[in-house]
Amino acid sequence: MDGLQLWKFKQYQVSEVTLEVVKNLVERRQKEQRFEQLLLKWSLSLFVIMFFSLLYIYFYKLPMFENMFLSAGKMTAYLFQDRILFILFVIGVFCFIQMFLYKRKHMKAEKEYEELRIATIERGEELWEKPAPWDRRHEVYEWLKKEYDVNLYHK
Repeated sequence: MDGLQLWKFKQYQVSEVTLEVVKNLVERRQKEQRFEQLLLKWSLSLFVIMFFSLLYIYFYKLPMFENMFLSAGKMTAYLFQDRILFILFVIGVFCFIQMFLYKRKHMKAEKEYEELRIATIERGEELWEKPAPWDRRHEVYEWLKKEYDVNLYHK
């Protein structure tokens, strides 16, 4: 949050505790969204690697198998002798591992964000002291929803 938003909060006579809670909410939401974007990027990378691997096998390797009678084990060994397929396989495994790790980080960040959001909603009367900040809290809620996609209206 920049100085303009801090000035706006000070104008609403928001306490320091409420300001810290709002900052923490925004930071956790941004962290959760960052992990979600990284998860999406690695998932898309894995899809692209698999797509190109299948295209390579279909157009360059399968025509060679038409005249050969190989068992599944010999065909797999023959495919793994190809350097391009081996490199694509290694990159695919790397993408899968990264996707798995970022999925776990995203789940953890999402859980932390949701816990803080629900705690903020439940402690709303404590955070927004009456009367001035209580009357203006909906403006802060709308701003949080519009700017950072943080919904404090309901659980």
